Amino acid sequence: MASLAEVKAFRGEEREWEDRSWFPPGPQLAVCLSGDKNRLADLSDAELCERMAAARRQASWAQAQELAAIAELAARRHAQDEHHDPDYRVLSARESLLEEVSVALAVTGNAAATLVHLAERLTHQLPGTQEALQAGRIDLAKARAISDATDHLPDSLCARVEDTVLDGVEERTTGQLRGKIKRLVRRLAPAELEEQTRKTVKGRRLELWESGHGAAGLALIDIPADDATAVHNKLTAVAHGLKQDGDARLIDQIRADLALQLLRGIPLPEALHAPPVDAEPPASTPAVPDTSEEIGDSVAEMVGHAAQRRLEELRAHVEFHGRLADLPRLAARTVQDLHERLAPLRDTTCGHGKPGYRPPAALRRQIEARHATCVFPTCNRRSEHCDIDHTTPYGTRGTTCGCNLAPLCRRHHRTKQTTRTNETTGWRLFQPWPGVLIWITPAGTWHITLPSRQ
Repeated sequence: MASLAEVKAFRGEEREWEDRSWFPPGPQLAVCLSGDKNRLADLSDAELCERMAAARRQASWAQAQELAAIAELAARRHAQDEHHDPDYRVLSARESLLEEVSVALAVTGNAAATLVHLAERLTHQLPGTQEALQAGRIDLAKARAISDATDHLPDSLCARVEDTVLDGVEERTTGQLRGKIKRLVRRLAPAELEEQTRKTVKGRRLELWESGHGAAGLALIDIPADDATAVHNKLTAVAHGLKQDGDARLIDQIRADLALQLLRGIPLPEALHAPPVDAEPPASTPAVPDTSEEIGDSVAEMVGHAAQRRLEELRAHVEFHGRLADLPRLAARTVQDLHERLAPLRDTTCGHGKPGYRPPAALRRQIEARHATCVFPTCNRRSEHCDIDHTTPYGTRGTTCGCNLAPLCRRHHRTKQTTRTNETTGWRLFQPWPGVLIWITPAGTWHITLPSRQ
């Protein structure tokens, strides 16, 4: 029988991506994916399928590297926790880790917590899943499915479930994988599954989030499955009834409108006849230019660029001399130097001089208008629900003034406070210009927060 190569030679063609399913992810596959000769227009349909599968394997490999780095950083922060007494006023090293991951990856605190938990689970309880992710046999969604479904199990049973579900995992979708794990856990550990269900339901909640284009999402999370099914079935039955009566809306739209009317307190049957929800966003009011802040905005932008240049120079210097451990201390010194150099211009522009520790109501409104949310890089908590913090502590050269105040939610206020207890590994926060905040993480990376309207 002729080989595949002989068949291709007979046809007078050579396909770069055919039968590449064996190619493992890693640096070599990255080179293949980025090669100029692999232009998509030149590939056959079969090669395009092979290439998309190869790209998925490569993405899984990269995600495994990301999680491994998170797990290593987590291990180092755990070691720091063991050498420090707990202090409720500041974040623990574990909590600080979540903030570091959050700013490093530009994700929310909840997303960072999910990644840290998954990274530690793969490292300690699910090594087979970690290996499958790195080998490109599964993607991140499947790794999360395995982790979530086995989170409550003893280690011995967790390993047994993992071994079973990884057999043939490449051929299953995430939904099929979750179903198999659920059936397996129900058979092997019914008591543990029931206990985990009770714990999950205790965390039930109503979540609200913006979904874009002036719309939002509202959802009941972790309610009992039977209750969720009953509510959904009832709304569906009513929606089908309205549809049969000639309602032009889609079933999904009727269900959503009906649920919203009921939650707003409109009883049946009035809710059935309520008009459809008007999803058009209100017309926005044109922004009125504020010429009084134009100079400050320009200076803020210059401060940001100057800080970036200084920090890049610093990083190059430290890396050249191989003293990476000194990066947090040297970065803080550099930003402090920038803060002091701008002092004369800051003093002239700001004027200073607000008596007392607590800012007056007018000054607080000014700070809240300048920053609509907490000034931590990834935080979205509204500034009116935040503490108005003195960037430089009050009484130690810190004044109650617009150039030294910024909104910090209670958690990130505690993040900033770690500087007081640990000058070496704590977080550092500077405000070299009113409204321009520079954060330096325990690892020495830095992040600039500008006024909201920028």
